[in-house]
Amino acid sequence: MREPLLKLGEKAPEFTLPTHEGVRRSLGEFLARGPLLLAFHRGTW
Repeated sequence: MREPLLKLGEKAPEFTLPTHEGVRRSLGEFLARGPLLLAFHRGTW
């Protein structure tokens, strides 16, 4: 089993992704509102 890229409690690096509407949102924008939980899912919808 591979080691995770981030360890529990480590901060994620800043990144920006498009929403389903094409608007680009950054991690920092969401963190400014409070704590954030990120979940990434493999596969298709």
